[in-house]
Amino acid sequence: MCEECSGQLMLGFPSSGALLVDLETQEETQARNLGRPVKSSKQYLRQVIAEYEALDRELPCIRKFPMLPAAQPLCLCMETLPEEDLTHLEVLEALEAELPGAMESGHVSSIRFENMNVICGTAGRRDRWLITVADFQTRSRLLRSGLCLRGLPHPLVRHDELLLGDYRLHLRRSLVRRRMLEALGAEPTEED
Repeated sequence: MCEECSGQLMLGFPSSGALLVDLETQEETQARNLGRPVKSSKQYLRQVIAEYEALDRELPCIRKFPMLPAAQPLCLCMETLPEEDLTHLEVLEALEAELPGAMESGHVSSIRFENMNVICGTAGRRDRWLITVADFQTRSRLLRSGLCLRGLPHPLVRHDELLLGDYRLHLRRSLVRRRMLEALGAEPTEED
């Protein structure tokens, strides 16, 4: 004699009475206790994997961070296409056009190139030119004017804003990856 009712199975034994067996999984019990909709493990796993794959298609190359990047309020960034193949001299000349004697006067302390395709291990990302200035007045002036290279205008942005955006994407992907590993029953690794 066998009867199903609300996630439990009641088995009747002639000599000893009834035995109640719970068919709900541990995950379903936890979900119910947390007030989340109850889905089977397979449904949840499919949902998490689909979310990870969608994120992977949307953002195929994400920069990884071991910790929150330190603030660099005096660092500006100019993004360029890899095909532009600019040189440090060209960037310096564009800076000199906006700020005559930029390096000699100390208004600009460094010009650094970041190949984002090498950093992220991918192709198609824009390169970044990092320009460190000496004071907030110079930063404001360059943010307003931007630079003109090879006759084309190139806006400058605060590097901290770009880096924070990269860091948020890293955290988003790490969270989705951790959820996927947990759903698969695997232990998250150091990078998670």
